[in-house]
Amino acid sequence: MVYVSHTGNQRKQTYPVRVMRTKRHAARIKRKKRLPPGQRLILYGVLAFLITLLQAYRLPADAPNTTLANDLTPEKPLVITPPFTLTSQVDTITAGLKEAANLPKLTAGVFAVDLTSGQFAQLNGYHKFPAASIIKIPILIALLNAQDKHLVDPNQQLELRKDLMVGGSGILQGRPVGSKITVRDAAELMITRSDNTATNLVIDLLGGVDKFNPLFKQWGLKETQLNNWLPDLSGMNKTSPYELAYLIGRLNNGEILSKESHDWMFNVMQHVRTKSLIPPGLGPGAKIAHKTGDIGSMVGDAGIVWCGSGKCYLVAIQVERPHNDRRANLLVRKLSKIVYEGFTGETVPEPPQPKFHARRHYRLPAGIRRAAKRKHMPHYSISKVGSGSAKATTRSVRLKAG
Repeated sequence: MVYVSHTGNQRKQTYPVRVMRTKRHAARIKRKKRLPPGQRLILYGVLAFLITLLQAYRLPADAPNTTLANDLTPEKPLVITPPFTLTSQVDTITAGLKEAANLPKLTAGVFAVDLTSGQFAQLNGYHKFPAASIIKIPILIALLNAQDKHLVDPNQQLELRKDLMVGGSGILQGRPVGSKITVRDAAELMITRSDNTATNLVIDLLGGVDKFNPLFKQWGLKETQLNNWLPDLSGMNKTSPYELAYLIGRLNNGEILSKESHDWMFNVMQHVRTKSLIPPGLGPGAKIAHKTGDIGSMVGDAGIVWCGSGKCYLVAIQVERPHNDRRANLLVRKLSKIVYEGFTGETVPEPPQPKFHARRHYRLPAGIRRAAKRKHMPHYSISKVGSGSAKATTRSVRLKAG
């Protein structure tokens, strides 16, 4: 090892070359001065700006996308021309709608317009109804609009969080917490399966419930409001038949969305699994892109119909009802048939009527009936105030069950 001597005023020391280099390097570090406070503040500000810019493109899954929501919020309402020109009301269709909807405790709303001639028919078309799952139409439009602006990546992975997983319709409620799904797949499930969990994922991605209503107003919607997460069993989310037809009409005219997003959305809406409302009232060869909604107090359907004859019309039907009154479902089918026949001149066969077995609703479950007959388990008694004894009631149930 090479040694180098270092001579001082009072003593002489010898160091290895490697040790001397290390000490010189340490001395340089000690001599290096920190930046002045002002320069450090500027540097930290630049770093904070870069971090904020990166967060605009990728936010954590467990936090609302506030940056995206701010980008989606419109600054000024736009002056919008309606997507269709209403020429004249078809009296025969309107009269048929009124006659069919004259049912106790049911309130029907219908708006339909022929996009070729501008002829229309309406019954309570501007009345505000609970939206149920039909509110997923404007929610999907908001998502695709953000995608067209490159604010959302359709391949982005969304995480299923416990606070967003809900019951009702859909398949995601059965997946484990923490599972992943892409934005595109969630959007498709929201429409085809009416998946409530997928809808909540989309609402959360776009910033929460409060971020949608300003967008709806910008599109020209006055009655359509998103006030609650899904499932909205209380009916707080609102819309009207006219505004549903109006919104779908704007999409059909190539407004709001790009052509790619428009084509994708209409294709998805043609694959809705529930086809028991408007579709049974259509004639052979007709196609429909639509979305249904069904809660205890309202059932409805809205979409665009392409007829085999070449006609095209918009139709939205909503019926308020007593809780789960099945007459409302039958009424939607009948109103759809009246609209189709009035616009096309064709005759549509009466849709098959489901058979309601009143007795089934009052009979005990089959397992209990069989057990009561075999006397292998205690009998269930059904008694009313003012009726006979429990023993007599139990005997009555046993005889009917057998």
